[in-house]
Amino acid sequence: MTILETTRLILRPPGDGDAEALVAALNNFNISRWTCRIPHPYGPADAAAFLEYCRNLHVDDVVLLITHGGEAIGVIGIERGELGYWLAEPHWGRGYATEAAQATIGHGFSAAGRDSIKASYFTGNTASQRVLAKLGFEPLGTGATYSRAQKTAARHINLVLTREAWRRANPATRH
Repeated sequence: MTILETTRLILRPPGDGDAEALVAALNNFNISRWTCRIPHPYGPADAAAFLEYCRNLHVDDVVLLITHGGEAIGVIGIERGELGYWLAEPHWGRGYATEAAQATIGHGFSAAGRDSIKASYFTGNTASQRVLAKLGFEPLGTGATYSRAQKTAARHINLVLTREAWRRANPATRH
């Protein structure tokens, strides 16, 4: 079981007791519109499906609940080599996404032994664009992916972070 701790956050596997917090946070178009898989509206059946999905992750994948002071404030993970995350709207703009991503990426490069990690963001999502740039991700190109919340294909920017770029951006790391 992967549990990561940062200065302000604890990242842990989501469990059945987190369903209510997931619904409360994710039944918000301001969050789901920037994701591929999160539907809008988001209800208890969606949370149950997500939690079941988390119980059956591939051994190389990790999905963690972001908690601050014991409160669930988001989710982050690396699945099939791609970083993804969301934060509950009241917690935007406080550096939590960057902090959680730094820990998760460090884990991805060390424990999972990855050579690179991909990410993407929908065009217009300047907050994710800034987070990913701070982390050292570099653009690869553009594409379009179906967004369940938007119910249409949305343009996105594809990025990559290599182990070497991560080392340069984080000199204290040994990954």
